[in-house]
Amino acid sequence: MRYGRIWSKVLSKDEKIKYEFSVGDLYRYVGWILLSILGLGVAIHLWWLGVVLIFLAWFYFGFYLKTANAFAFTNRRVLIYRGWLSTEMISVDYDKITDISVIEPIIERLITKTGHLTINTAGTEKAEIVLKHITHPYEIKKKLDMLRK
Repeated sequence: MRYGRIWSKVLSKDEKIKYEFSVGDLYRYVGWILLSILGLGVAIHLWWLGVVLIFLAWFYFGFYLKTANAFAFTNRRVLIYRGWLSTEMISVDYDKITDISVIEPIIERLITKTGHLTINTAGTEKAEIVLKHITHPYEIKKKLDMLRK
């Protein structure tokens, strides 16, 4: 379990993690490469700004996105952990979920094989939970559907 220290704070004694994931690796790598290339291009004219862009690329795509976005399905609920210095934990019991939808923007689908999973609960019209840039969102939806039954 990659995010065991996070989940240990919220899991009950009889609750088990069935599947955990984060932002897709290919999405992070492509973003890191593109922003680094931009940083190198800028460094030709303003070296310090190029260095800042390369550092931001490494920090955001290499560290922050993966650390600050942890998602898990347990035998009872969906857990969403967001943040790094200040954090937010969202928990939704399976019986409260009304519908799940998948959105695959064309560029993400073709280049990074990622998309978004939206989870709605009773009582609101807007998507309450959006898991962005996850790898193979249809497969993750199938796993969630199987656990909810």
